Amino acid sequence: MKDSGIEWLGEIPKHWQAKRLRFLVSESLKYGANEPAELDDPDLPRYIRITDVDENGRLREDTFKSLPEDVARPYLLKEGDLLLARSGATVGKSFYYEPSWGRAAYAGYLIRARFNPARMMPRFVNYFTNSQQYWQWLGSSFIQATIQNVSAEKYANLIVPVPPVDEQAEIVAYLDGMWKRLNDLTRKVGGSIEQLRRRK
Repeated sequence: MKDSGIEWLGEIPKHWQAKRLRFLVSESLKYGANEPAELDDPDLPRYIRITDVDENGRLREDTFKSLPEDVARPYLLKEGDLLLARSGATVGKSFYYEPSWGRAAYAGYLIRARFNPARMMPRFVNYFTNSQQYWQWLGSSFIQATIQNVSAEKYANLIVPVPPVDEQAEIVAYLDGMWKRLNDLTRKVGGSIEQLRRRK
């Protein structure tokens, strides 16, 4: 291990690096569309807002809204895009865009981070934004702020631990497996509770 040089990040493995997010993305961080959510045409690109994603990173079906093609075009998401919430009750949360969501654009209270997968796996960054260290950084950025808000510039300066890409893949695969097991256990427990209620 070695000292990362960042107080809130602490120690990292000796062969890892610590880099600002701005040096890991393939494009500048980008704010979403500032458009009202008025349409609900399933043939148009879905309009993703903070409230459309649940605590497990899944899209809610009951909040579907869409955007006209021409308005959505500059904000269409690609596989591997990461969305970062910049304000509100979910400030700091990250959402990994899944291709199963279909064509989708994102709203103005979200910031898109697009990575070069040869250097940085977006799912690794997504897991990092669920770590204690990340939330410690986020909390420290609110100390002198009256409104909790994280701008694209502030996110760009976030320090991210960077293992070699093959090690990132191993870590992501391990965490994916753990996450699946936890979800399976949650479903089983929920089913058992429901059975007990019915028997009662």
